[in-house]
Amino acid sequence: MASAVGLLGAGWGLATGLCLGFLVLLGWRDRRHAVIFPSDRASPAPKPAWHSDKPLMTFESRELDVEQEVSAALAQLQDVAHRDRVELQMAVQPKLAMWADPCALQQMLIGVVSQAIERAEGTAVLVSAVWHGGRVQVTVMDDGPAGDRAVLIGRLREVGQCAALQGGTLEVECRRPSGNKVMFRMPGPVSRDAEPAEQDLSDLPPIRAASRTGVVAVS
Repeated sequence: MASAVGLLGAGWGLATGLCLGFLVLLGWRDRRHAVIFPSDRASPAPKPAWHSDKPLMTFESRELDVEQEVSAALAQLQDVAHRDRVELQMAVQPKLAMWADPCALQQMLIGVVSQAIERAEGTAVLVSAVWHGGRVQVTVMDDGPAGDRAVLIGRLREVGQCAALQGGTLEVECRRPSGNKVMFRMPGPVSRDAEPAEQDLSDLPPIRAASRTGVVAVS
């Protein structure tokens, strides 16, 4: 009888131990698998406002005064240019109009010019706009070291997409040993009567030697 009780107690103890061991193992597995839950992962860094996984698909385009739009964009970048000792220069054909969404155009201008300021530290950036080939051609030139064209195109991917969705194009040129040029061509006024006279691109002014920071109209 005593031996039977002892065997029963030993069996009960073994069963209890196995149950406790199983619970401990189960808890360890739960903790091990918990690391794959999204809530336990570090949140990714937020993207800049300019970047977006989905391109803007709708626009409220209208006729815009190009000189006013360029001036507004350069004014927003004045502090950045001052910090990097960059003079912002502007040369826009008089009475030049563009058919575009105003918010999208501002983002495009700021995106292109801000990158030019980064490359042109201590020098100047020239923003010019003319009517050429039946389109409005906006050119942003800097005298910084020549960049890698493929890299520049990649960094301006959103600008190119935004231009394309409005019927425009984007081009990038890198000149050795220094100098970079980004051009985007956009539709002009809807009315043929509002189209300005064609301008010879050879008349465009070169970038002046930077003498001070600020927005300078180049004639």
